[in-house]
Amino acid sequence: MRVVVLIPAYNAAATLPDTLSSLQLQGEALGHLGAVCVADDGSTDDTVAVARRTWHSRVPLVVYDDLNVGQHANVNRAVARLTRQFDWLLLLHADDTARSTWLDSLLTAIRGSEDSVGSICCSWDNIQADGRLVPGEDSTRSIELVPGIPGNVHNTLLMGCWWHISGCAIRLRALEDVGPFQPSLDVADWDWLVRALALGWSVRYIPRSLIVYRQSAATVSAASLHADRDIHEGLELIARHRGFLRRSEFVDLHRRRAGYALRRAIRATLHGQWPRAAHALTTTAWVAAHLLRNQNHPEW
Repeated sequence: MRVVVLIPAYNAAATLPDTLSSLQLQGEALGHLGAVCVADDGSTDDTVAVARRTWHSRVPLVVYDDLNVGQHANVNRAVARLTRQFDWLLLLHADDTARSTWLDSLLTAIRGSEDSVGSICCSWDNIQADGRLVPGEDSTRSIELVPGIPGNVHNTLLMGCWWHISGCAIRLRALEDVGPFQPSLDVADWDWLVRALALGWSVRYIPRSLIVYRQSAATVSAASLHADRDIHEGLELIARHRGFLRRSEFVDLHRRRAGYALRRAIRATLHGQWPRAAHALTTTAWVAAHLLRNQNHPEW
């Protein structure tokens, strides 16, 4: 079992030392890694130098210093280089930190996984932009298996992305089968999860918080919310997989998204943010039009 940790990074000089230090506190489990790879996406700060300066383990540190292509394309580029060398990829973002049991927990789960398991994920603590800590799940339940069956594709379309890409393990053979992350999508992780389940790949979920995720105004998720891309891309994803849903569920998902957009418009109006309010109202109208275009599809 050949395992590598991949850390995609962009202008991460301020946070990467904490990320790499948390890896170096993983105890004996660290010695089971083939390498730690930092994939720098054309940073304009000294991310690369900081990575090399911070790493002191006997486990090899590999640094890819490439031109900027964007977050998901950077991951795809690194995966293409690593696929022939390793069996499993452990992905950790450069502004997150791993708890001391993260690596041992994932390696143990990998060893106990059937060939049909394409990924293993865990819960996480969320440090929000204002510094508040939102704790993740901390359960004594056993690891749960989510089989790649139509019922779980259906459930994932309804509930959204429960698979957290930072802190997860991915079988590289599954990544080859499912295909790369879509670089143009902010919801690329949700899109990949749905495609994996639809192709029959199972996911194991560790119901314990094993990483700490930092959320800021600069993160993809925060920017996506501000531009309503989460609504647009989410509904386009749902439409591509509408065959797993009932028509009534498809309609209800649009109703809920319209409600999100309308609340954003009201909130922006109350704060005097007129361009943001207008954008959210436009999104509300787009949701209605999207429903009208798609609700009578032949798949129902």
